[in-house]
Amino acid sequence: MNRQDRRRQLSDLSKSDAMYSSFPSDMRAATELHRQGRMKEAADTLRKITKVYADHPDVRVAWSNLGATLQGMGKLDDAVAALKKARALKPDHPPPHHNLGMALAQQGKLDEAIESLQRACELDPNFRDAWAGLALVREQTGEIPLAAEAWQRAVQADPNAVEPLFNFGNCLFRLGMLNEAASAFQGCLARRPNMPEAVYALGRVHEEAGSFDTAAEAYLAATRIAPQVGQGHAQLAGLIVHIAGSDLAKAQGLADTYRQTHPDSPVVPQLFGRLEEIAKAAADAPAAVEAVEEGKADA
Repeated sequence: MNRQDRRRQLSDLSKSDAMYSSFPSDMRAATELHRQGRMKEAADTLRKITKVYADHPDVRVAWSNLGATLQGMGKLDDAVAALKKARALKPDHPPPHHNLGMALAQQGKLDEAIESLQRACELDPNFRDAWAGLALVREQTGEIPLAAEAWQRAVQADPNAVEPLFNFGNCLFRLGMLNEAASAFQGCLARRPNMPEAVYALGRVHEEAGSFDTAAEAYLAATRIAPQVGQGHAQLAGLIVHIAGSDLAKAQGLADTYRQTHPDSPVVPQLFGRLEEIAKAAADAPAAVEAVEEGKADA
């Protein structure tokens, strides 16, 4: 090698080192754009990074982030292509498998999504988001027992996280495992006190188990914590009407408590109107029986 070739080689090496040294700062710039919600600019920046740093050992991260950004923009075909590129560059890296699985699920390609998410879980058994993603897709396919197993693994991967535990409880409830579901929802409340969704879910468990008084207390508590959520109001009103069929006095007492708690709720007049109908029907029933008996006596 002559001196000129040697100088050229050193120059090329210097340029390569300089270029590679800018990779972290360019990636941070793309991440900041994404954080600011400037998704198109983030995607454009990441595309440039994948071209300029095509030979960089960590360029897979740029491809993976590009895929996630495009996925957030709803450009699923482009997202899947980018994520497959990231996966190909390092097949034993879990995040691209997870992101690809979620993008495929959005496309409705559920079998492929499950395969990709399972691979992410195999590569990193403590990857909570991968287990959660797998659980969500299992729910979409109607495989609730398998969904419950995946949620349980997500809980094990991150015992302090509330959302996986709550979703695990919901699956257990759908499977009729009421005691286990109640335990999961109580665990949510231990981690996040006064979580309205968990309080409401406990009410559903108690109602399903036939513990109507306890269920009513839970629904009422949920409406106090989150009065803007209509689901708790509707469920409580429905339960009060159901109780009225066997114990009108108790139902009226619960309705009075509800009215005192939410005097301006649009559910109040509807609820009391329904209770009045039930009370009238109950009062008319003995009279109808007496009329029948009198008819028999006259005969």
